[in-house]
Amino acid sequence: MTTRQEQVMIHLYRYVRSGECYRMPYGTSQDGIAEAIGIRRSHVSTIMKRMESEGLVRIITGHVVKDSTWSRSRKCYKLNLKGILETRELLKVLEEVA
Repeated sequence: MTTRQEQVMIHLYRYVRSGECYRMPYGTSQDGIAEAIGIRRSHVSTIMKRMESEGLVRIITGHVVKDSTWSRSRKCYKLNLKGILETRELLKVLEEVA
C-alpha cells in the first residue's frame, strides 16, 4: 500500500520528460493530479507543499494543456533530481513486493 505522497510521486514520474517551461501537460497541475490519484484538489495542495519543502518537486507556472482546445496558465509540478531518484527507489521496492 502506498501513501498519497508516493502515489503523487509515481504519477509525476510519468511526466519527467514531458512539458516545457511554458506548456505543461494537464496531469502536472493540481487538478490533473487530483483526478489521477482520486483525491480532492485541496489535498493535492497540502501534499505538494510538503513535497516542495522536502525538495522533491519544483513549481512551474505555464499553460496547461488538457486537450487541443483547453489551455490555461496554472501552477504545475515537476519532480526534481531528488524526487526522481526517490521515485525510482520506490518503484523498485514496489516491483520486488509484487
